[in-house]
This record gives sequence, C-alpha cells and structure tokens, in this order.
Amino acid sequence: MINILENAPVYMSVFTIYSFFIPFLLLYSILQIRKKRIRKHIVSQTVSLALTLIFVIYFEIMVRLNGGFLAYVEDSLFSYKFLIIYLFIHIIIAFSSFAGWIYLYVSSIKAYSKKSKTIFDKKMHKRIGISIFIALTINSIMGILLYFFLFFRN
Repeated sequence: MINILENAPVYMSVFTIYSFFIPFLLLYSILQIRKKRIRKHIVSQTVSLALTLIFVIYFEIMVRLNGGFLAYVEDSLFSYKFLIIYLFIHIIIAFSSFAGWIYLYVSSIKAYSKKSKTIFDKKMHKRIGISIFIALTINSIMGILLYFFLFFRN
C-alpha cells in the first residue's frame, strides 16, 4: 500500500481518497431525506456537489499539468489498450453521472423553491437520485481501481 502512495502524485492520492468518500456523503444525504429532514438533505447535497466540483476541477488541472494520462500509463503493470478502454468507460460514466447529478440538483432546487407540489415529483426525484447514486458509486469504485492499475508496482 505504501508503494502505491510513493508512486502516485499527491493530488491523485487526495482525489482518490475523496472519491472513496463520495458514496458515503451521498448516503448521509439520502438518510436525511428518509428522516424527513429536507433542509439537511438540500444542504448536504449542496456541499457534496460543490466539493466534488472543486475536486474534479483541481484534479483535471493537475492531470494536464503533469503530462496527462499517458505520463502515468508508462510504468503501469497493465496494458495500454486495457487502460485506455477502462479510462474511456470511466469517463463516460463519470461525465453522465455528474451531469445527471447537476441536472437533478438544479431542477429540484427550482421546483422546491416554487413550492409547487405539481412541479416537484418526489417519485421521479427518488428514481433519478437512486440511479445517480448507483452511477456515482460505480464511478468511485472504478476511479479507485484505476488508481491501483496506474500506480501499483511490484
């Protein structure tokens, strides 16, 4: 384990640790709404989404400053082809789940602020929210695995 931390840049380790906690932040938020604590649900979603956005922007800037994905693939124990395909799938899931999260957040805040029961569909919100939670959890796991694929060495 220490070997991985020595091989990976600090920013990559920090982002991977944060990625590990994303599903737990979302679970906390889900528990708040199940307990009918709407305000805490909104605040926890706002904080989680804002933190994730900040981490993603920081991560993207640092990856590009450090030579991009290709700089990390060179020393990996896994084949270039496998890593590219895996990264491509990871990016598709990451982009769509994050875009879905932003859409759900913005549309829900708009509907909730209007306080109209006809506009805010709780069942649809729940269905989309569960889908986004699953996608973000899968994405977190894939990101953690990618970290190991890139930086684990004998």
